[in-house]
Amino acid sequence: MEVQERVAQYVHDNGITQKHIAEKTGISKVKISQMFNGNRKMMADEFVSICAAINKEPNDFIKVHE
Repeated sequence: MEVQERVAQYVHDNGITQKHIAEKTGISKVKISQMFNGNRKMMADEFVSICAAINKEPNDFIKVHE
């Protein structure tokens, strides 16, 4: 599972709306929807902004292969 898939799953599981994320980050709801549906790659700055908006650390979504 990719990072953006983990973020999308967390958002879904915790009932966080795309509207909330859009308002907190300034990223359009359309772009957020495209990212969460796998139709657009999440850029690094968007990832960091989304993590801040949902009160999570970026490392919470990054898995290091051992």
